[in-house]
Amino acid sequence: MIDTIILDDGLEYVIVKQLTIDDIEYTLFANVNDPEDICFRKTVEKDGEEYFTGLDNEKEVDLILSKFSKYLLENLDELN
Repeated sequence: MIDTIILDDGLEYVIVKQLTIDDIEYTLFANVNDPEDICFRKTVEKDGEEYFTGLDNEKEVDLILSKFSKYLLENLDELN
């Protein structure tokens, strides 16, 4: 069974990959009904609970895209 989550846009997503970058956990999600619809979220803790939240700025988006792309390219054999 694949774990899914409903994000703040009301759509159902599957967790594709989680990576820790600079001590922050980032998650790549893919829309269950449209795998080309992907998004990234970071995990933040508030009042002892963990939440997924959007990225803060374009610099953070660029960093995360670069790190996830590098990871995926280096691990293509394992993903197939």
